[in-house]
Amino acid sequence: MNTKEKIFDISLDLFSKKGYDSVSLREIADKVGIKKSSIYSHYPSKEAILMDIFEYFTNIFEYDELLNTKELELTPDNETLLENPEMFYHMGSEAIKEMLSQERNLKIWKLIFIQMHYNETIRLFFQNEMLVKPLMFWEGFFTILKEHGIIKRDLDPKLLAKEYYSFPIYLLLEMSAEYDDIPQSLLDGFFKQAEDHANFLLECIKVK
Repeated sequence: MNTKEKIFDISLDLFSKKGYDSVSLREIADKVGIKKSSIYSHYPSKEAILMDIFEYFTNIFEYDELLNTKELELTPDNETLLENPEMFYHMGSEAIKEMLSQERNLKIWKLIFIQMHYNETIRLFFQNEMLVKPLMFWEGFFTILKEHGIIKRDLDPKLLAKEYYSFPIYLLLEMSAEYDDIPQSLLDGFFKQAEDHANFLLECIKVK
């Protein structure tokens, strides 16, 4: 691991535990084992470190092979989506679980959930990447199911998307509030609860 990577990981660890605004560049430098001035050879500011963390996280969703497989494309001719929407959800859930199995990524989720109330940059990132985009995706998901007569036609896809997505968000907030570092051992239980909820909702709204 080179110095820039050490700065990245130690900053993320400190931000996720103490909060972005409570961590100084000097503290980061001390943990890395370098002088504060040496940080500027890699990052011009503390905010630049934060933005690098966000860019890394955003790129995972954009380029990760599991998350961007053709089977998870939101298209009206996706056979998995139309024939087995539960499996469509399961495949996406497994891809997210794999992504969160990396400690670094779990810390970023923790950082975003806890610090969005105290930092405008983090709040906007949370709003766009973790609320707006996922809700648009799930609204599209339910719209396709509705148009193909798989779910009841009098239902509102936008409202369903919020119902579908709100429960895993609640679970993440619950874990973030309880643990400084979210234990990897909790992930299986988290994803099982989220998937059980998703399957329950689908069963309730499907055309019988």
